[in-house]
Amino acid sequence: MPLKTNQWLSKAAQTVSVVCHPVFIPLYAVWFYFKATPRYFISQNQKFLYLYLLIVAIIIPLLFFAVMLLTKSFSGYQLKKPKERLFFSVIMAVVYLIIFQKLTKYHQFIELYPFFLGIFLSILVLAFYNYFGQKPSIHAMALSGLLTFFMMWSYYSRVNILNYVTLCLMAVSIVSAARIYLKAHSLKDVARGIIIGVTMQFLAFYIVWLYY
Repeated sequence: MPLKTNQWLSKAAQTVSVVCHPVFIPLYAVWFYFKATPRYFISQNQKFLYLYLLIVAIIIPLLFFAVMLLTKSFSGYQLKKPKERLFFSVIMAVVYLIIFQKLTKYHQFIELYPFFLGIFLSILVLAFYNYFGQKPSIHAMALSGLLTFFMMWSYYSRVNILNYVTLCLMAVSIVSAARIYLKAHSLKDVARGIIIGVTMQFLAFYIVWLYY
């Protein structure tokens, strides 16, 4: 029996949500960064950063998340309860603080400093909202943060990455619509996520410009 239109839309929205899941965004950012930057990077350092992010930013959080689900500490994979999101946000804030501190030891990756600092700051703001029972869209927050990073990096480094900016802008729009369609978030949640992602990236660029 062929799937109905709404079933196709639901599957498409779910697929987009998984592909653009916030946990993968840092890896995408680094990949685009290495592809677009005109500078030369030592191959070993590139491989190290990929592996480090894969383990620390993806595998460890996913394993932790799986354990919490198996022990029924979380109500479900969508973390519908703000308190569950608060707990996981605190864990992820620690993870990205560790990543940022590790990254600062490699001066050749200085353009990436504001991106990871921005993620850390965004998660802190997200935890604040979670504490008061709100749940801004993490998908919208992560993708809008990536979009802002591309725009700011292009402006300061004079690198033409209009294609990446356009692709990311489309991703923000499509994923935001998908999250609303799946009723995972309201329009207000998505708007808050976008505002957090954009604002914290701007703040991170300012902090890095002052101190690094």
